[in-house]
Amino acid sequence: MLLLGYESSNRLAKCFGDDFNVIATDRGMLVQIMHKSASKEAALQRALNEIGVSPEKAMVFGDDHNDLGLFQLCGYPIAMGNAIDELKALAKYVTETNDADGVAVEKLLLSTKHF
Repeated sequence: MLLLGYESSNRLAKCFGDDFNVIATDRGMLVQIMHKSASKEAALQRALNEIGVSPEKAMVFGDDHNDLGLFQLCGYPIAMGNAIDELKALAKYVTETNDADGVAVEKLLLSTKHF
């Protein structure tokens, strides 16, 4: 469930108890509510298992709190230029912002020797 413009994610976290994750992103303007077992990293791990690729060989992009698990799982985490500081600290590389086509993989791979 996504809530736009809800100001108190802490209050929602108390309401939903221990069975759900409540994550505020986009500077607190977007609140994401999901079951504890649902996450980007769990979904990606399942997909990688299906195709036989280890997480260490996966490249992921992120910019907010809901991407922290992905960055901890994968071998090539790339933070967007507008990412939160916690992601930038975990990133192998920080690219341009969302508005400057920072996720353009072709541009990124051709312009860096990090990979």
